[in-house]
Amino acid sequence: MKRFYPFLLCTLMLVSQSIYPNTPVESKKSPKEIDKTIVKAVRLNHKILLDGKLTESIWKNNGCCISCFKQRDPIEGAEPTERTEVMIAYSEEALYIGARMFDSSPDSIVGLLGRRDAYLSADEFSIYIDSYNDERSGYYFGINAAGSISDGIMSNDEWQDDSWDGVWEGKVDRDEKGWTAELMIPFSQLRFHKNDRYCWGINFRRYIQRKAESNYVVYTPKDGSGFVSRFPDLEGIEGISPSRHLEILPYVRTKAEFTHPEPGDPFNDGSHFPSGIGADIKIGLGNNLTLDATINPDFGQVEVDPAVINLSDIETYYSEKRPFFIEGSNIFRFGHGGANSWLSLNWPSPNLFYSRRIGRPPQGSLPDYDFADVPEGANILGAAKLSGKLGGSWNVGAISAVTGRAKADIELNRAQSRTEVEPLTYYGVYRAQKEFSESRHALGFMSTIVQRRFGDARLRDELNSGAYTFGLDGYTFLDEEKEWVVAGWAGMSHIRGTTNRMWNVQRNSLHYFQRPDASHVSVDSTAT
Repeated sequence: MKRFYPFLLCTLMLVSQSIYPNTPVESKKSPKEIDKTIVKAVRLNHKILLDGKLTESIWKNNGCCISCFKQRDPIEGAEPTERTEVMIAYSEEALYIGARMFDSSPDSIVGLLGRRDAYLSADEFSIYIDSYNDERSGYYFGINAAGSISDGIMSNDEWQDDSWDGVWEGKVDRDEKGWTAELMIPFSQLRFHKNDRYCWGINFRRYIQRKAESNYVVYTPKDGSGFVSRFPDLEGIEGISPSRHLEILPYVRTKAEFTHPEPGDPFNDGSHFPSGIGADIKIGLGNNLTLDATINPDFGQVEVDPAVINLSDIETYYSEKRPFFIEGSNIFRFGHGGANSWLSLNWPSPNLFYSRRIGRPPQGSLPDYDFADVPEGANILGAAKLSGKLGGSWNVGAISAVTGRAKADIELNRAQSRTEVEPLTYYGVYRAQKEFSESRHALGFMSTIVQRRFGDARLRDELNSGAYTFGLDGYTFLDEEKEWVVAGWAGMSHIRGTTNRMWNVQRNSLHYFQRPDASHVSVDSTAT
């Protein structure tokens, strides 16, 4: 049996960052070398009523108040036009943040209600936490003057992803001095190594809407790069342990559809009431690993995708919204490490794993029919994911998922039957990356597997029976200040299928092996 390798790709990128010796904070050195600010957390000896009002004694008598904010916008390095004070306390279960945003015109404070993670033009307070203290990753939590919240994860020193939704609380209040905020972040939502005493990275941001003013304790210069690596230290936390948490999130969904069906359609009388039931399960394993499992998840759990009209032959890529696939998703990014600014001209970044293909609408065609009733998507019978950090330097992740057969009801000449439009399919994703010398170097791999079992031979000429990828990626910083980095990746794929299927793959719009200007490839009519 001959084999067909659709592509073999590799690339190497050298990324530089501009250096301006005359600016005060241009260096990419660790923030421990740039800014000696140290943030202290105080142990709680009483319970805090989370109401946004800083009336508890821990806030009134806290001697570790942080107020050394600086403008990044509009005037970089200038003193803020309004004073901000932040205090941190903690219990065995959670981190508490109290913030006082003074305002000389409290009636001008802008607060807007909106959905979680929505971009709102409002006054806002945010906290950033690097709980691994690896100067590359972390979490952020934000709340605006009306109480709307946002959160997400940080990776690769600068990148932010708001698809992650943590379980935490935040309240706000307004008075004649301005506005205040109280946040409670359970330690169960943070990943960190177990120690007797903890040193984390931390940062704060205040945004004043009417002035378009952003104030940080430590900010990224406009002519520099790096954000997490600049964070001051958070000290004082001791006597806590990472939680071995268990979360179970069952769901039931139903939907009503009212349409105008074609006359005589036996599968649609103008009303349709689909429903579903499933559950997501999260289990903490040890200090830094999380096991996620899901039964029958679908897109009914989340917001509807935006309407898109695609007139091209390129697949439309949607953002992932299902909770199961969001947890630890940054671990499965491939080919992006070390360099935080990638300039790609006509050379797209690698995307070995696109989770939205798991449980997508059936891809198989239908035989001749007069009327048809096709499932919205292939049901995910079950899936499990393990993700986290081992030994302080290994980022690991693995996903296994199985989607069931999808069958459509069809009618031809008033005779009804069922036909398979999506076979039973297994999806596997395996990822690991090792960091060396305090994240100055890294080397990793990623592999994906798709294996189908057909119940209808008709689909063998339409879908690959198997698809496999394997890639290596890594980076190395060339200097002590981490100003120059070489980052690269190499990947290959292998697919299997019938002769007809491989013939179609080679000639489709993604490959065009038959084009006359491509002397390095040609159509192999016998490939399987």
